[in-house]
Amino acid sequence: MKMVFMIVDAGQAEDVKNMLLDCDVPGYTEIPNVLGMGMTGQKLGSRAFPGSSTLFMVALEQHCIDMLTEKLAALRELNGSTEGLKAFSFDIQDLT
Repeated sequence: MKMVFMIVDAGQAEDVKNMLLDCDVPGYTEIPNVLGMGMTGQKLGSRAFPGSSTLFMVALEQHCIDMLTEKLAALRELNGSTEGLKAFSFDIQDLT
C-alpha cells in the first residue's frame, strides 16, 4: 500500500475530489488553505503572494494509483503545466 500526497492549486480542489470519486477511492483527507512556495511561486494567502493550495492524502493499492496517475496527468494537461498540481507517493505500513 502507498500514501499519495497531492498538492493542488485551491482552484483545482473540486476537480481532484471529482477525480477521486471517479476512481472509487474509499476515503481521503483534504487539508485546505495550505501555504508555501514551490515551482509555481509563493502562495502565502497575502496581498503580495495571494492564493493557497489544497493538500489531499489518500492510501491506495498500486492498481488504484495507476488509474489516479492517468487522471492526474489528464487534469494537468487540461489546466496547463503552469498550474499548481504535484503528486508524490511513498510506501506505508498499516499500524492498527
